[in-house]
Amino acid sequence: MRGRPLLPLLMLGLMLCLSGCDHAEPAIVGTPTPAPTATPEPEPFTLSVTGDPLPTDLLGAAIVGEDHYTQYLSFGDIRVYEYQNDTFLDGIVVNAYTLPLECRIEAVYYNKDGKMIGRGELHLAEGEKTLPVGTSRIYAEIATDVDVREKDFVLEYKSYPKPVESAANEG
Repeated sequence: MRGRPLLPLLMLGLMLCLSGCDHAEPAIVGTPTPAPTATPEPEPFTLSVTGDPLPTDLLGAAIVGEDHYTQYLSFGDIRVYEYQNDTFLDGIVVNAYTLPLECRIEAVYYNKDGKMIGRGELHLAEGEKTLPVGTSRIYAEIATDVDVREKDFVLEYKSYPKPVESAANEG
């Protein structure tokens, strides 16, 4: 009887081993095909203008500020000198715009503390303040009580350059 109780246990163990080692391959019965759906289209792009276009000058540059035409002016060959106890400034201005520009410009001198110590308004030979197209000589008499010949100055616009309307209407 000794061998008999062992036999059912061995059979049970063999059945368990065989049931756990079943090497079955999965069978693909059929692949599910999803139903076709329409691909969503993006909303069509519509251009929307949010403001008026910037005005441009005759050279095509956008006019964005009142100082726009200062970019067409350049100054050079500036010299400051004294003559008969008065101080003068001479130089050259180049107007690179296509029309004469009208403006008021002052050469202003400041000391180290920021206090103005002299100034003079720039003008052409006959006193005109309209700068023709091209190169012109400029002049100013500097009102000052100190010697400013070796001092730095700044050009300050009292009125920014604007194209002369009559020149625009003639051309």
